[in-house]
Amino acid sequence: MNKIVILCGGRGTRLGPQASHLSKPLVLLNGKPVLQHTIDFYISKGFDNFVLCTGFNAEAINNFITKHKFDARIEFSDAGTDASILRRIYAARDSIEQRAIVTYGDTFINIEPEDVLKKHIQSRAEATITVADIRSPFGLIKVTADSEVVSFEEKPIFTYFIGHMVLERKLMDGLGTDLLSLPDGEGLVRLFQRLINLKKINAYKHSGLNITFNTFYERQKAEEEFIKFFTEQER
Repeated sequence: MNKIVILCGGRGTRLGPQASHLSKPLVLLNGKPVLQHTIDFYISKGFDNFVLCTGFNAEAINNFITKHKFDARIEFSDAGTDASILRRIYAARDSIEQRAIVTYGDTFINIEPEDVLKKHIQSRAEATITVADIRSPFGLIKVTADSEVVSFEEKPIFTYFIGHMVLERKLMDGLGTDLLSLPDGEGLVRLFQRLINLKKINAYKHSGLNITFNTFYERQKAEEEFIKFFTEQER
């Protein structure tokens, strides 16, 4: 059975004083914590087996899950307050059979998990990362050391990682201290780079809703997008 691993160890320090004491997944979006929206979404897609990787303010996450009583099996994996993203994933590996969908707890994506898993398995990759396109609001230039402009590209489109992936259990088992000891997200980035060199990583292109936020202003914009999306879905 495929598990949904949700990374819930982040702090909300840049969201303002009213959120600085919260784990980021518990920050409200349209009246409910982002974590609740994510769990409800996966349950609606037929996935009811979760591992929550906690850290900062783990007790608040545990209390929220206990009180809400989701119709799902939810386990906890606490790697400690200072654990990196990769170490949190590694600490949860014993709860995973063959592979898992891993998603950031402060991000909501209306993805089709069955399609992601299908394409991941077809690719035979050890990891599949979900990506999306974003257009730069600026015209980008390249300049030499002598201040000569050698290129100009008007508002180019870039592809970026959106905090969602499928990882094989065997990949997690093979992680060593050289990656696990690196701070925060650095170990995950190094892992991706290693898999690129080995040609064992694939990408899944997502073009739907993708909401994440780091500041109070971004949270306001995210709420507007979230409400707009679900209003349109109900028409």
